[in-house]
Amino acid sequence: MSSVLYPLCFTPITKPRVWGGERWIVSGLEGSNSLVSNGLFKENEINELIEAYMEDLVGDTVYQRFGNEFPLLVKILHIQDYLSFQVHPCDAIAKERHHAYGKAEVWYILDAEPDAKIYLGFNRHMSADEFTRRCMNQTLPEVVNEITPRRGDCFYIPPGTVHAAGGGVTVAEIQQVSDITYRVYDWGREFYKETAREMHMELALDAMNWEAFCLPSPEPVKGGIQKLAATPWFHLSKRIVKAPLTLSNTLGRSFRLLICIEGQVTVGANQAVTLPKGEVALIPAAIGEYVVTPGDQPAWVLEVFVP
Repeated sequence: MSSVLYPLCFTPITKPRVWGGERWIVSGLEGSNSLVSNGLFKENEINELIEAYMEDLVGDTVYQRFGNEFPLLVKILHIQDYLSFQVHPCDAIAKERHHAYGKAEVWYILDAEPDAKIYLGFNRHMSADEFTRRCMNQTLPEVVNEITPRRGDCFYIPPGTVHAAGGGVTVAEIQQVSDITYRVYDWGREFYKETAREMHMELALDAMNWEAFCLPSPEPVKGGIQKLAATPWFHLSKRIVKAPLTLSNTLGRSFRLLICIEGQVTVGANQAVTLPKGEVALIPAAIGEYVVTPGDQPAWVLEVFVP
């Protein structure tokens, strides 16, 4: 099958939001399945291809865990206005309530205005009563870590972690294949009929991690690669590409996603695809080696695989 498979690109799915918008660059979520945009499989849904090519496409360990559902969702968030304070459930809660996966995610900062803000986790232990009061009197930001993001920052957001953002930031979000969000505070918009959206306070209280959240120190770049996150659901690294680079999959265990975040790269294996900034390619697991070539200038890519 490896002689048939090749790096797959996808047609982005645009999702307007009150705070800006999302561009889903690869998705296995039911109802929002990504369509291949290149080559022999153009216009095929990603989950249809998994059903046809199984382990050859996603890898043996991935297929054993997730079957015919692509296990990740990758988005580009254009946050132009305040993003609500929200929390996502873990696998156990999501399965019980929604028959779905939970939502662990990573935010990689692609760009940020000087005054942009991210709010991530409590800055001290919190109780449900105080949390509810602060949502009602609009003082919740006082007890959440306020971060001034910069291009290249990366934040792991485990399930149960309250988070939000101010305007002026562009984020690459890598997450489990889930779209379950519990909104708890919407910067006062929820108190006006014209701007109110559904809130999910009761659901969120049971899903919340009430302990103070500590930001981990980033690992340094070693040998042109930096490890950004290692979760039970996906591993994420950042790599610089200065010259043609030959890479390989993990012995057929998992596919690879390559997301171009700076410059431009061409990915070659059976066929070649060119990725400008903000685009993704899926390297099937059955492809042993592939070559990543930069454009006129060095490029940076994010690499994602499922452990």
